[in-house]
Amino acid sequence: MVELLAVLTGLLAGTLTGIVPGAGVLVAMIIATPLLMGFDIIQLLLFYMSLASMVQFTGTIPAVYLGIPGETNSLPAVVEGTKFTKRARAKLAIGISALGSVFGSLIAVLITFVLISVLINHVSVFFANTLKFYLYVFIIIFCLTVYNRGNILVNAPLCLLGFALSMPGESDITPGFRYTFGMEDMQFGVPLITVLIGLLIVPTAFSMLKYDIKSNINTDHNIPFKYTLFYFIRKCIPSSLRGSVIGYLCGFVPGVSTVLATNASYSVEKKFAKKTPARLLVASETANNSGQFASMLPLLLIGIPITGSEVVLYSLLVDAGWSPFQFDRVDLNAEIIFKTIVPWFVFANLVGLLVAWPLAKKTLVILSLPTKYMVVVLVASMLILNSYLGYIDYRLGFYSVCLIVFGITGYFLKKYETIPLIFMFILGNEIEAVFLRQWLI
Repeated sequence: MVELLAVLTGLLAGTLTGIVPGAGVLVAMIIATPLLMGFDIIQLLLFYMSLASMVQFTGTIPAVYLGIPGETNSLPAVVEGTKFTKRARAKLAIGISALGSVFGSLIAVLITFVLISVLINHVSVFFANTLKFYLYVFIIIFCLTVYNRGNILVNAPLCLLGFALSMPGESDITPGFRYTFGMEDMQFGVPLITVLIGLLIVPTAFSMLKYDIKSNINTDHNIPFKYTLFYFIRKCIPSSLRGSVIGYLCGFVPGVSTVLATNASYSVEKKFAKKTPARLLVASETANNSGQFASMLPLLLIGIPITGSEVVLYSLLVDAGWSPFQFDRVDLNAEIIFKTIVPWFVFANLVGLLVAWPLAKKTLVILSLPTKYMVVVLVASMLILNSYLGYIDYRLGFYSVCLIVFGITGYFLKKYETIPLIFMFILGNEIEAVFLRQWLI
């Protein structure tokens, strides 16, 4: 019952997150922080899995109906989905996308089931500091060369600033506190939530204001379920298979797993079906869900987060008692995946199929609200969240000052992707310890 509640909560959060322009899994994880602080490890994993899966479904709805990306992975759906909407066949586009998403999720589970024994038998290499060193080197290089159109002159200062913000307080390699500048509040480090709100939510709020969201939806043709299913089987299965495999492989790339999965599958499919919007749409949407499942495996098996939202989840898991020592038994972690995560993952995808297809128009009622009101609610929620966390941490004044500083910083950085800064801020201490051990070795 407790697991079901965690899944249903994640599904609700994912439904809202996917259809609100500018939002995403990372933003949802930040907003849900007070609720998640009371969850245990399994509940946190199920909430995140349900949230991330549902976003892949519902993000397609505003992309197809309104031509607005519901989340960062929806851009191919905007390009190809609106072609259906112009012909009053948006319902068909939503249907085949939802079927492709479920198909991609099941293929991802199947691939994992086939490969898991190989991974378990050779996983000891993952615990070597040397491999962690190279993984973190890869993440740093990725942050420097992928975000902000690969502009190293922008990404390098962001990474350095994030690392600098991670330094104050306790450290894994030095005794006592450091870089507190005589302030007692700094002994516990810079509050994570203030950095996330200031550097992610503030830019998101300004980006939402750019959209004039009104529920002006074309009247669709009444397309029966049997026709949509037959259409998918007859025309889209090969594209969905390719998207599943490509998405799964891309899902392991740190930082941009599902974004890369969607766009890589879309680009490859153009070589097979350049003038077939249905196949292009299904290929990209299938890759979304396949890549989403794959992106969770490094965290679940070896404790390494590879996306921004997983970094937030990792922090919550550690607070809930998640210990790195549990990764000495990867076979047990694999058992948790297949006995606990996978069944609920399949359930979440079936619910996503329902929400993103028969109920698609009904979910768009949320978008009938004026954008400025949605932004006001978002900002107010963040202020309340920051005050609440500051109060229970006995650092309300410090939280408030940090929020102002990072909020102003986020405003001036609103044209840039701040994910490199977030990555280095949250993983800074771990990266420092791994690099120092590697140097000593």
